[in-house]
Amino acid sequence: MCSCLFTAFLCSRDIIFELRGGNFSMANQPKKYKKFVATAATATLVAAAIVPVASAAGFTDVENNTHKDAINALSDAGIINGYADGTFKPNQTINRGQVVKLLGRWLETEGFEIPSDWETSQRFKDLPLTAEKELVKYAALAKDAGVFAGSNGNLNYTQSMQRQQMAVVLVRAINEIYDLDLIAEYKEAGFKSEISDLGAAFSAEQREAITALEYAELTNAANLPGKAFKPADSITRGQFASFLHRNSNQTKQLTVVKWLNY
Repeated sequence: MCSCLFTAFLCSRDIIFELRGGNFSMANQPKKYKKFVATAATATLVAAAIVPVASAAGFTDVENNTHKDAINALSDAGIINGYADGTFKPNQTINRGQVVKLLGRWLETEGFEIPSDWETSQRFKDLPLTAEKELVKYAALAKDAGVFAGSNGNLNYTQSMQRQQMAVVLVRAINEIYDLDLIAEYKEAGFKSEISDLGAAFSAEQREAITALEYAELTNAANLPGKAFKPADSITRGQFASFLHRNSNQTKQLTVVKWLNY
């Protein structure tokens, strides 16, 4: 166990050191950089301390799914749940209400607190306080955190989540959780998107969010044949799990350090 921890520490240290060109000094880094590195190093140590075992989730329908690792990791982290029959249904389209729950649990694991008035103050016109308690609770958290704004005051929680909408909420979450504005970062860097159907996104905010995910290498759409992101397409539960896992697992995201100006 000690050997694993020591290796993890060296790994996280060396990666960061290398990205700094061999001149790493935590004292000289801006606040958001320090926060990210500290979180990443901690996550690396914790991950290394766990002996690899089968996921506690034990979903019966993910073994041969391409999103299995992300699904199991998020389940073990308490961010996603399956169904009563033991399945996860990774190929089923995810709706906006389910996304709100996942984002809410992620925010909660990152230290965000459930609003004290979630049971008495309605956030969305179409989500009464008498609705499913878990959804009401996490909708309040996601709304107050600035991650999920809704549309014209409505959550539209039964509607399918579109890929362009997913991009927006993930970029907002990254900003809130890590104090990292990917949109400002890519603009300052002069980054130009190579996604072929970026213009098909419905709004400027969605186009910027998609470009931000591309810039941060959280989507590989530009590397696929056709380079299409398919903004208006719905997203499956498995696909969203993979996107969320790439965002929440800092041990896989240490390259974010190189995007920050310091």
